[in-house]
Amino acid sequence: MMEQRPTQGQSHASEQAPDQLRLETESTGVVASGSARTRNRPAFQIADLGTLLISALLAIVVWLIAINQENPLIVQEFETPIPLTVVGLGEGLELVQDLSGETVTLELRAPRSSWNTLRASDFRAVLDLTGLGVGEHNVSVRVTRRDPQVTVLEVQRPEYTVTIDRRVEKEVPVQVEIMDSAAFGYDWQPPIYTPMTVTVRGPASQVEQVVRARAEVFLRGAKSQVERTLPLVPVDAQNRPVERVEVAAPGRVQVVVPVEQWPGRKEVAVRVKLIGSPAAGYRLSAVRAEPSTVVLQGDPDVLAQVPGFVETEPLDLTGATADVRKRVSLLLPEGVTSFDGDFVMATAGISPIVGGITVSEPLIVRGLGPGLVAEPALSEVDVILSGPIPLLESMNEDDVFAILDLTGLVPGTHIVEPVIIVPNGIERNAVIPETVEVTIKAQNANNGAGAPQIPNVEATATSATAPSTPAPVQPAPASTPAP
Repeated sequence: MMEQRPTQGQSHASEQAPDQLRLETESTGVVASGSARTRNRPAFQIADLGTLLISALLAIVVWLIAINQENPLIVQEFETPIPLTVVGLGEGLELVQDLSGETVTLELRAPRSSWNTLRASDFRAVLDLTGLGVGEHNVSVRVTRRDPQVTVLEVQRPEYTVTIDRRVEKEVPVQVEIMDSAAFGYDWQPPIYTPMTVTVRGPASQVEQVVRARAEVFLRGAKSQVERTLPLVPVDAQNRPVERVEVAAPGRVQVVVPVEQWPGRKEVAVRVKLIGSPAAGYRLSAVRAEPSTVVLQGDPDVLAQVPGFVETEPLDLTGATADVRKRVSLLLPEGVTSFDGDFVMATAGISPIVGGITVSEPLIVRGLGPGLVAEPALSEVDVILSGPIPLLESMNEDDVFAILDLTGLVPGTHIVEPVIIVPNGIERNAVIPETVEVTIKAQNANNGAGAPQIPNVEATATSATAPSTPAPVQPAPASTPAP
């Protein structure tokens, strides 16, 4: 039997078969692996997306926490009330209530940075009446804000009950009432006024209550005709003002109230009669009578002859140095008496005549430290004084002092303002010069004792620069320096 050998082509195919099979297998494996990888990719992306979302959420939370710590949200009541604004009221309608002064309080939530800049003008509280007619309505308050970071949590009194009525007018009479009286001895006559009627307007329910427009006149003890321009107030039958009703322009009434004196009566001034003169250096400064006027009664013909005043018995001022006060009688014409009595209290004011003088005063040192000596550039200053002439004339050289107070000053050159001590009732007007240069040195055998000194004690005169009253003092004798 012959052995069949493969032909060259078959041999080549056989040789290639294992390799081809291996390549196909590898190829198939690659495809399978690629197919498996393609199927697993969606699951991998979803897991990745979840991780990203969690990370983003955590980042946002951390950011919010950081922001809240730096600029936290604060919830509290806004301290300034917000005015209420009424809008949308229909034409010919009017509110019965007066809401012009109403406000609302807000509770807010806002970042701290917003709280620092919030103002009442950043909010608007509106009561919108658009489309509402006559009757009673419950209307909510609408609040708007300028800052979008601010949240309105609560509006205290978030709703108002309002009553809307028709706006009407009607004509009512004017009434003028006198509220007090004229002066004693005088009568007021019925007032004359214009206009006699006025127009009032407002909500129909309120206008219906008005019966007149009223004005009040106060005479306050008038002795002559009184003229006033007064506001008018709409009132009801019990003279009570009616709210929400206004009087049409001009809304005022011009009133004239005649005032006449009683027959047989006349009011006159009191003139105090004076005799004598005050003491030398004094003058009359004032004269008054209590009361200053009196009402006389008597025969009209006699009263017509009274010249507008009556005199008193004489008040003697001879030698007076102080006010003179005395009860004196009135000198009345025959047949005339006074409603206020026949006596008045007369007072004459007496004041000293004020004059002025200039005196030269030696400078006296006070308050100089131990072991020191003072050398002023001047030995005396000129002092200009004013006061009552009698007091000025009675002064002597021991009544005025010019003191240089050197308390606490150390050796060297200093500018010191003199302290002027004057008696009670005398005024210091000026010092020439106003300041004095003083040189302070250590005391030794060569420079002597320096300026006169006084001990640091209080005096009995009045200083022009201090309220205390230091006693008059004499310059202390100079001490002998120690060798």
